[in-house]
Amino acid sequence: MTSAPVPLWQDEPYRPRSPLQGEARADVCVVGAGVGGLATARRLLDAGLSVVVLDRHEVASGASGRNGGFFIAGAAPMYHETRELWGRERAVAVHAATLAAQREVLEVAEAVGARAHFRVDGLLRLAVDAAEADDVRANAAALAEDGFPGQVVAGDDLPGPLARPERAGLLFPHDGSVHPVRWLRALAAALEARGARVFERSAVVAPPAADGDGVVVRTAAGTVRCDRAVVAVDGDLAALVPTAAAVRPRRLNMLATAPLGETVLPFPVYARYGHEYVHQTADGRIALGGFSDLDGDASWTDRAEVSGPVQARLDRWLREELRVGAPVTHRWAGVVGFAADPLPRCGPVPGTGGRVLALGGYNGTGHVQAWVASRVVADLVVSGASASAGLYAPVDA
Repeated sequence: MTSAPVPLWQDEPYRPRSPLQGEARADVCVVGAGVGGLATARRLLDAGLSVVVLDRHEVASGASGRNGGFFIAGAAPMYHETRELWGRERAVAVHAATLAAQREVLEVAEAVGARAHFRVDGLLRLAVDAAEADDVRANAAALAEDGFPGQVVAGDDLPGPLARPERAGLLFPHDGSVHPVRWLRALAAALEARGARVFERSAVVAPPAADGDGVVVRTAAGTVRCDRAVVAVDGDLAALVPTAAAVRPRRLNMLATAPLGETVLPFPVYARYGHEYVHQTADGRIALGGFSDLDGDASWTDRAEVSGPVQARLDRWLREELRVGAPVTHRWAGVVGFAADPLPRCGPVPGTGGRVLALGGYNGTGHVQAWVASRVVADLVVSGASASAGLYAPVDA
C-alpha cells in the first residue's frame, strides 16, 4: 500500500475558507490558526474584542495538525528535569498551569461539540532500559513530592508488546490523545459563529508592524488594520518575530498504519526519554513518531519533508517493539519550534510598544502549553498584565 503524502489527521475532505482580499479592520489580528492562535482568539472574543485570524494554509495545517496527536500536561523535559533547569517554583507553576489547561480544553471541546475527538485514558512514559527506569523513578518521586499525579508501572504490568523485566514506566491518568484537526476545525467554526473572521491561504508577508496608533498586518492580497496583533506560530516564530531567534524550526517524523484488528496499546506511550511516541487511534491505527536524534543536524529545518532513514527506523520500531506488521498508510513530518532552555516564548514583541505579541516554541509539546500561553497573551492584550506572565520566556530571550 502506498503511503499518503499528507498527515493522517488532514487526510479527509475539507473546503478551505476564502483568503483575505483587500482591507479588514479588527481590534486584534491573530496570525496562525493552530491551537495557540485559536485559543487566543477565543479568549479575546470572551473579552468583547473583534478578531481576525489569518493562516498561510488552513486551520490546523501547521504544527497543530502535523503532530502525533498527543494531549499531555507538563513541559517538554521530565518534571524532575524542569525543577533543575528552571527552579522548583517555576516548574510547579508550569505543571499546575498545564493540568488546569487540560481541564479547560476538555470543557471547551465539550461546548463546541468536539469532546469525542479526545481520548483521555492515560499516557505512559516508558523507560526502555534499567538506567532510564531509574530516571523514571526519580521523576515519579519529584512529582509526588510536589503533589502531582503519576503512578510507576513496571515489568509485566506494562502493555503486552512493551513489557520487559528491566523496564518501568510512569502512568499519567490525565493525559491522552486527540484528533487535532477535527478538534481545531470545530473550534474555528465555533469562533466564527461568535463573530471571528478566519481567512485561510493568507500568508503574512512581513512581521506585523506598528502603524500610527495601531498595527498593520499584510498578506499577499490584503491588509488587516488593528489595535493589536498576535503572532501565534510555533516553528516559524522567528520568521515573523526576529527577536525570537532562540526558537529554531525542527522537523519531527511520523507514520500511521492501516487499522489493526486488535488493541495493541491501551494508552499512548512516550519512550526513550520522549524520543519515541506512539498511540493507537480510535479506528485502530498505530500512529508512531520519533528518532529525531537519528536525524541529527538535518532535523533543523523549516521544511516539512520526511527523512528516509528516520522513517526506516520507525518501520523497524513498529515491527520489533510493537510486533505490528500492518501496512503503513501515511508518512509525514511536522515543523515545530525548539529552544535550548527549553521554555516556550510568550509576551510582547520588543520595539512594538506592546502592540504586537507572540507565542510559540513549545519544544514538541504544544497542544496544552499553547493553551497556557494563549491565556498569558490574551490577558496582556486585554488588561496589559497577566498573573502568569512569568511562566515562560519573553520573546527576546
